[in-house]
Amino acid sequence: TLHRIDPGDVASSLSDARPALDQLHEGELLLDFSTVRRIDTAGVRALGDLVTSVGDRTVRLTARAVCVDVYKVLKLTGLADRLSFMS
Repeated sequence: TLHRIDPGDVASSLSDARPALDQLHEGELLLDFSTVRRIDTAGVRALGDLVTSVGDRTVRLTARAVCVDVYKVLKLTGLADRLSFMS
């Protein structure tokens, strides 16, 4: 399942991805960050909530086209270790 992230409201876009994630019991939710150049604390929190909600399910969260600045924030917060990445 592909979910595009709105660069104007990252947190809301990630929250909107929650129903798609909740429907998956296995597989992959692809988060398209191709237009996102920055992520604020609300966005980090929303992404952390998504990662936590995966729980024990065999669902993989994959972040697509993450720019270096966003990746650095995800790495510093520990979220990068809990996501898969693709270019």
